[in-house]
Amino acid sequence: MTEPLQMMRAEIGVRDFQRWMGMRRLQDPDHGMHCLLTECFGRDLAPRPFRAIFPRGGSQGCLYGYGSAGADDLREAAGTYADPLQCRIIPPHSIDSKPMPAEWAAGKRLGFEVRVRPIVRLEKDPSRIPSGVQRAFKQGSLRPGKECDAFLWEAIRHPEEGGMERSREQVYTDWLRKQLETRGGATLESATLASFQRTRAVRRLRGTYSEGPDALMRGTLEVTDGLTFAKLLAGGVGRHRAYGYGMLLLRPAGRATAS
Repeated sequence: MTEPLQMMRAEIGVRDFQRWMGMRRLQDPDHGMHCLLTECFGRDLAPRPFRAIFPRGGSQGCLYGYGSAGADDLREAAGTYADPLQCRIIPPHSIDSKPMPAEWAAGKRLGFEVRVRPIVRLEKDPSRIPSGVQRAFKQGSLRPGKECDAFLWEAIRHPEEGGMERSREQVYTDWLRKQLETRGGATLESATLASFQRTRAVRRLRGTYSEGPDALMRGTLEVTDGLTFAKLLAGGVGRHRAYGYGMLLLRPAGRATAS
């Protein structure tokens, strides 16, 4: 990475965002924010991964994101590309940023919060699906090559009464641990499932939707390789990272709640 990773923060006008989505006939807020950031800042500068936080019933939200552009570059891009309504949704004057460390000390413990979509990709070849779960495919509830909730997949593989031994939190924690192992740079020390819901995701205009898990996880990790961890932050965790998932918000180790 030739330039330091930037963490940006900006305000979100919730009602104006809802109005803009209605004008564009967008139904999924994650898809809507993805489109909004691309239109306001361009593909090269739009922060990804990002996290949009909408307080329940509130009129003001908050946007966080990682990217190569600092506040000055983002404000300049918004001044060039964003229309007046988009500038009310993300006011350019509210955009702030800071550089993130380029290297991290191995062994450093960090608290984190991350919104993830804990899914697994099923085998494309039906013959490679375990025989014990072939029934689910024959009934049409699952399709080869498609995404599946990691917890649902665990339950399908243990259909017998009392066969499901792990909780949703344990399954998602194991999923997150494997994600970190695959990307490298950090190992998971502990994690808890702070909240969970199932949401519909649309990833292109007038496209079909998919339903899946939407989980907020908090915990502690340990940096194993400083340079690789910096790349992990820049890239995010899991799938759907360009749609509001996978951004690691860091905090002191042991801190239990979000600010």
